[in-house]
Amino acid sequence: MASSIIHLAVTNELTKRCEFKDEGRLKFGAILPDAGNGNASHLKKATWGYNKRVYDFERFRSEYGEKIKIDDLYVGYYLHLVQDICYRHFVFDKYKWNPTIPGNVEKLHKDYSIINFYVASHYGLSNDIEAPADFNSEEITKLCPFDIARLMKSMAEYFIPVSDEDIFFFTKEMADEFISEAVELCLKELKALENGEALIDSYDNAWDNMPYSLLETTLNTRDLGEYRIDGTERYTCYGRIIRSDAAITPSEKDIAFLKSSNITTIIDLRSAQEKERKPHGLSNLEGFDYHDIPIEEGSGIPESVEAVPESYYRIARAANIREVFRTIADAESAVMFNCTAGKDRSGVIAALILWLCGVRKSDIVYDYMRTKENNQKRFELIHQNFPDLDMDIVIPNENNMIRFMEMIEDNHGTVQEYFTSIGITPDIQRMIVEKAS
Repeated sequence: MASSIIHLAVTNELTKRCEFKDEGRLKFGAILPDAGNGNASHLKKATWGYNKRVYDFERFRSEYGEKIKIDDLYVGYYLHLVQDICYRHFVFDKYKWNPTIPGNVEKLHKDYSIINFYVASHYGLSNDIEAPADFNSEEITKLCPFDIARLMKSMAEYFIPVSDEDIFFFTKEMADEFISEAVELCLKELKALENGEALIDSYDNAWDNMPYSLLETTLNTRDLGEYRIDGTERYTCYGRIIRSDAAITPSEKDIAFLKSSNITTIIDLRSAQEKERKPHGLSNLEGFDYHDIPIEEGSGIPESVEAVPESYYRIARAANIREVFRTIADAESAVMFNCTAGKDRSGVIAALILWLCGVRKSDIVYDYMRTKENNQKRFELIHQNFPDLDMDIVIPNENNMIRFMEMIEDNHGTVQEYFTSIGITPDIQRMIVEKAS
């Protein structure tokens, strides 16, 4: 994220616009997160089913809210996190920075080394920040270990002139632009803190994680936890319900992970023919409760892109769909359900569960679309083997899920009424919701 000297520049500009009790503590707090472990000191956590990450503003406000009211060190620390989310939007969204290109991260850090002295000079900064004498007794030290000596050493280096080499990405003009935007966002947050107004929301400022699979031998094993129940501060829970592609050859590590995580109820949605071709790797293993519940309606490829939502609706009305949801509700352990690719049948069931829990539709679409990234290698292989197949039918697009949810509402009114129509009574619906959240 932004270098400590940029955080200091933002904070210095804030002191010109606002009155603080102790500018020394404010400025020390503003750079302090960079002295700790990156994840712990910045309160980073996974959310949106491990698909995204956030700075946990709510946690910081919960743990240090009273300190923010009276101590500028904690104000500075909090505003550092505010500036970091501003920086993410600035660099990744506004300027389309791509850190996955080899060498880009290193080049950006080199830009910082060139820009830092400019920032220090241009904003009239002084290398006069001191750690409080009794810092080790500060409440913030419970968050994680802080290497203050390392922080002070790096700060001193920012005030040493460097050769003015060519900039790769992050220019002086961008530094000025970001500092201006960060100041305005911090002022807005300070005003909200003072007036008791709505503050920055971690969930809606989350950023994408790299695609992941919970199992090393699958591509698309994902958790349905940490999706926010719309209109509340509650979330679905991790480790309760897992969507997946078929675990055909689970490794010893996979098996140990599932058992240690209590994910031992397995629901295999594949057709008899699919299972015959590739038997499930957990079907006969001790310690797993394997359920063979075929959903035939999703085993083929739709005739066209336009037919995909209709195929999803047929999955939702499949003969065995009630048994799937009853098994999830009745399971004593956490549940993992799978089809072949974890895309259509699993995607429909995941969507219906999240919807029943009260997760907003846009988040359900997001969860569905992550399959597009996770299954990239699978899609490439399908295209190689079936070059004449229209891949737009196979690869997820947002309209598939949007239209499917519209069809549920057109035919049933609400997702609760849909569940009732397939024989999942309100009592069982509550069991599913309790299972997931």
